[in-house]
Amino acid sequence: MQPAARWVCGSEASWFPDVAVPEASYPHNTWPPDVPEFRGAIERYFASSQMLARALLRAFTDALGLPPDHFDGMIDHSIDVLKMNNYALPEGEIAFAPGMQGMGAHTDFGILTILWADRVPGLQVLATDGTWHDVEPAPGALLVNLGDAMARWTNDRWLSTVHRVDPPIVDGRIRRRRSAAFFFDGNHDAVIEALPGTVSDEAPGYPPITIAENIAMKVAGMRTGTAPALTLRETARVAAARSHESEERTADLP
Repeated sequence: MQPAARWVCGSEASWFPDVAVPEASYPHNTWPPDVPEFRGAIERYFASSQMLARALLRAFTDALGLPPDHFDGMIDHSIDVLKMNNYALPEGEIAFAPGMQGMGAHTDFGILTILWADRVPGLQVLATDGTWHDVEPAPGALLVNLGDAMARWTNDRWLSTVHRVDPPIVDGRIRRRRSAAFFFDGNHDAVIEALPGTVSDEAPGYPPITIAENIAMKVAGMRTGTAPALTLRETARVAAARSHESEERTADLP
């Protein structure tokens, strides 16, 4: 099941007049002219999400034993994106093919994701033992996923969250499901390389890569099936999860 409606906005190049940033990574936003109150509401939510993301990252430095300002130079012109989805198939009884999904197993590319989601079932996260767990936010709560950049920085001490979305079915009936995902990705030119103390003979670090290169490589893989130029451990984890999904679908067939 694919979203019937989607709105995306994000960091613009014009926000950083003193920094040479590529337009491709910081595109101009286009707003609906017939809903004048929409832009202000979304910009306020976007700014609040930025503040929360930076507060979380500051807490991460404490947990990792790093100076509080360790990441500051890597997020001062961060690629931040807000993607709002409205999964709106007609509500009611509906037949789904066995194993059908709204969005297959994947990880997010950046540092972290802040997700608002209504309390309709569908979202699942993958545990380290390979089992899927339903996720339903508490009333008024937000969900936070770690992304691939943070996994690479910590040399997989903190793994990016493998997650998927199943069709939102309650008591045999399809339900409308909405979500708003704020992706906190970091500066396009920030280098992702293993943090001090995370590399050993048993756990060699990832090759250095910039945020923009990491995103471009993942997007190319999604759109064209192009194999990444670097070894990506997160890709192997997602591939294993998708293989398990395929086995699930096969098991569901009559």
